[in-house]
Amino acid sequence: MRVLKLALPAVMLTAILFTSGTETISWAEAQAATPVADTMPARDAATSREDIALTNSCIENGKEKIYCLCVTKIFKYEMTLREYRGAAALYPQRDSDVHLTQQGYSEVELESINTLSKKLSSEDQLRVRCDRAETYFADATER
Repeated sequence: MRVLKLALPAVMLTAILFTSGTETISWAEAQAATPVADTMPARDAATSREDIALTNSCIENGKEKIYCLCVTKIFKYEMTLREYRGAAALYPQRDSDVHLTQQGYSEVELESINTLSKKLSSEDQLRVRCDRAETYFADATER
């Protein structure tokens, strides 16, 4: 009888431990729940929505597709995640200031993003910057 009194709670406790604990979540749910710092480089984050928005708004502004793809790669390679998200929303001088200020961007920060965007997309060093970004992303996909 004494063994039965000890065995029954042990079995119940073991069953509880095996069935509860961490809930089973998918890889995507785990990744979505992981906080991402805005100060990390944009090149290290998944930003497909911003990539598409930036490229499309560039093309809709009358630029060639190859130029727009380069601008997207350059921005993603050179900017922080916060700057990149802001630049994607602002490019090219759209009226997204109000929306971004509601997301916590200051006027000084928006001006800084605009200045950086103009500098990075200028014809001055575009080819060199594009080659550097393309090399980085090509190496990253090979790993």
